[in-house]
Amino acid sequence: MTNAMVGVADLTWPGLTNQDLREAADRLVHDRRDVPPGSVLRTFSRSVRAALLDGFLTSEVVAEAERRTRELLAQRPASGGRAPLRAWAGVRVPEVPRPRRSR
Repeated sequence: MTNAMVGVADLTWPGLTNQDLREAADRLVHDRRDVPPGSVLRTFSRSVRAALLDGFLTSEVVAEAERRTRELLAQRPASGGRAPLRAWAGVRVPEVPRPRRSR
């Protein structure tokens, strides 16, 4: 039995550099100071992955991911508690009846 390599994927993506990704992430963090930097970076990371999976050219991935990130962050509710966040995520908040007041 021999160990032959069946298919080797080329993981180098010309046109997509770490420096381009870092500069785009820095711009997003700088522009959205009202959002925690970790949230901005997670959103950008997911946008990069989605752009790659959607088949964008590697030269277009950074611009598309930055556009998607800005769009997603614009939909983010203002910080003010859990109820708006749940509503934004599509989770219904159950209505709790208020007890009757005794007279």
